Amino acid sequence: MAARLGLAFCMAGAAWAADDPLVLQQRAVDRIEAFVDHFRRTGDYRSRIADLRQAEAELISGNGVLAARGDWAGVAHGLVRLGQIARMQSDWDAAAARYREADATAQRARDPVLQARALTGFALAEVSRRNLGAAAGYASKAIPLAEAGGDKKYLFDALDVAGQIQIAQGDLNAAAETLNRALSEAKGIRDESRLFYGYLDRADVYLKRAERCDYERDFAVCLDAVNRARTDYTEALRIARQLGYAGLAAMTESFLREVGVREQMVRSQDEAHRLVSKAGVFAPKVPKDVLVTERFAPKSGLPTGIEAIYQMAKAAEAQAGGFASTVAARSRYVDGLIRQSRGEHDSALALFLDAVRLLERDRGRLRDERDRGTFFEDKVEFYHAAILELLERRRHAEAFELMERSRARVMADLLASRSPGLSLPKDRVLYAESLQLRSQIAARQGSLLTLAADPKAGAERAQIAKENEKLERQYETLLARIAREAPRVGELLVSQPASLSALQQSMRRESYEMLEYLVLEHAVILWHISADAVRVRNVFLPRSQLMEKVRKLGDSLSDRNRPFDERTARELFLFLVQPAKEWIRSERLVVIPHEDLNYLPFQALPDPADGRYLGERYALSVAPSATVLLGLTRAAAMVGASALAVADPDLVAGQDEAQAVARIYAPRSKLVVEPLPREADLKRWAGDYEVLHLSVHGKFSESEPLLSYLKLARGGADDGELTAAEMFGLPLARSRLVVLSACETGKARATHANELLGMQRALLYAGASTLVLSYWPVDSDATAAFMQAFHHAAQSTAPPAAAREALKAVMAKPTYAHPYHWAAFMVVGR
Repeated sequence: MAARLGLAFCMAGAAWAADDPLVLQQRAVDRIEAFVDHFRRTGDYRSRIADLRQAEAELISGNGVLAARGDWAGVAHGLVRLGQIARMQSDWDAAAARYREADATAQRARDPVLQARALTGFALAEVSRRNLGAAAGYASKAIPLAEAGGDKKYLFDALDVAGQIQIAQGDLNAAAETLNRALSEAKGIRDESRLFYGYLDRADVYLKRAERCDYERDFAVCLDAVNRARTDYTEALRIARQLGYAGLAAMTESFLREVGVREQMVRSQDEAHRLVSKAGVFAPKVPKDVLVTERFAPKSGLPTGIEAIYQMAKAAEAQAGGFASTVAARSRYVDGLIRQSRGEHDSALALFLDAVRLLERDRGRLRDERDRGTFFEDKVEFYHAAILELLERRRHAEAFELMERSRARVMADLLASRSPGLSLPKDRVLYAESLQLRSQIAARQGSLLTLAADPKAGAERAQIAKENEKLERQYETLLARIAREAPRVGELLVSQPASLSALQQSMRRESYEMLEYLVLEHAVILWHISADAVRVRNVFLPRSQLMEKVRKLGDSLSDRNRPFDERTARELFLFLVQPAKEWIRSERLVVIPHEDLNYLPFQALPDPADGRYLGERYALSVAPSATVLLGLTRAAAMVGASALAVADPDLVAGQDEAQAVARIYAPRSKLVVEPLPREADLKRWAGDYEVLHLSVHGKFSESEPLLSYLKLARGGADDGELTAAEMFGLPLARSRLVVLSACETGKARATHANELLGMQRALLYAGASTLVLSYWPVDSDATAAFMQAFHHAAQSTAPPAAAREALKAVMAKPTYAHPYHWAAFMVVGR
């Protein structure tokens, strides 16, 4: 390392050779601190960039001499400062490289404080590059190192960055707790400047929480968050003024104005919600009670607070670094809203489309599927605004393409990446192993960052940190193996969305139709697409009303002891199906839900006209998007298929169910009921069968959906939990049908960008063409009856039609009249 560092630094610093390297280093540090102080006082940084370049030259020169001397602590300190210089100029790649080398050098110097500083800076650089998983890893390492070093200033810095990462990941509760501890540490060292940033970042947590009222409807919580944000920004402003930091004070005042705008927006949303709730228009009894239009673009009139948001967006664009395209995209979007409010719809559409173009550019730079997913969460409205303007002009094909770009994109990217990057079975196994390890690491990192808020949890943090270090070593070893053996495994392609013409060609060949939904703040956009026609309607049903109805119906369905809420079910039929009912001609109907509609079993919606349920009338299936749907193989009857039927011996009805399934597919079937197989057994057998039927216990993990699992037997290296992450590696290329007759297997977390996180995602990626999964835990006897009827029918018809026959068979039994027994199962696919 000495030779390498010496060469790197000495070549650039010969002119400084006569100076003492530590003197040079201190001179550079003084320049950096003066630069920071000037910015804090004035808000200006451009006029002093030359000072940073001078400091950079001094640090490089000094580090060359220090490296030659073997003063690794001095070199690490210089590298940390070089990383800071790059970061202050928004050169995130250079900053990451400097911090990476600083970390390695600090380890060589055996200096935990320097290593903590390097890792904290590295985490900041990765946040700016949207590599949130890597950033969380570096922050979780920095915290215990700073604690061990005993310097509370740098412990604050590590905690503060950890909080910023949690904000970016959307884990606002954990972020608030982490920043609470950071503020406590800052108060302990009486560092006012650090207190300023702590209050600023915690206020950001509260403001982000308030922003969720744009698509979540808990107004009291949002207003409380607004007040908390105002309190913290006000305290930050007091500190800035006390320290004479006029530049920071002006910045904080702009944040306080943003809080005022947000409060105005929340109160406006709350008032609108109260008014429409009292109106009685959301309890329809007949079709004419539902307001349906073919108008989509908002009328003229300035949205609440939009002018203030416009000014903030322009200010952010002027100072943007890193992902500047994304900042510019937001500015274009807000500009478009203003043009739209003035009735200038053509220019508004052009701005919305430009915002989407800029956003797509930055999205394509993200290689990690998690980062791509979180990237979209607060920007998906850019697409929706353009979609509405296009629909107003009846430009259906363009609107459809944008709608597909705005939903389940990461799932589509994963499916697109299978063929070029993961065509070999061993490659998919390696990818699944990487997901499993990364999910385990992420879960522990989340625990570490949450526990960071509790100073009494040191022993627990130490144990989790030890476990995490072991997992991280395994992950690093695995990544090295992937780099050697399967270098394309880590590459995530950018998928191309399905076109309307391609979808309609598929419909002509396969005779199905589609209902696709887009949930907006004040309406649900309903698409009916057939082979020869496209019809789109704007249904007046605010998001808050929809969410409440879906929740109420779900509560009545998932508990057999509660009466079925037929009134709400009928209302949802009138809102979601009735506007398109007259156009549906096919018996096969594919539903593409959006947001909370992913939690709605459409088969349980009765038609008020005749009482027939949607699941009786149509052969239903669902998919995350039309793009994902067209990436799957068409479903067909299972006659002559080979089948693997597995049951947990603790489930008596499950054993009977598996035995019946094996008989239906005999002689090309394998039955395993006792003992329960291990994960390794299932992974070995799965690739040999076209039908996979598992009647075992399942569990959904809300906090880390890829750690949701099916319960199998322990043994050898198997822990007895086949996780969703591990399912990515199952050899399902031959699989035509996967049935998980277990609790919560269809449960997923639906994001604002309509990414479904759970087993469904994993099994489709692994190669399954069609899935049958459950929305909620179902009575085992009713499940057995459904599954036997389903597999019998599947011998002569495709799975969606077979599910319809099974539903009708079960609901015909008086014991199972409650939809709890027959509406729990969804079919995913074509």
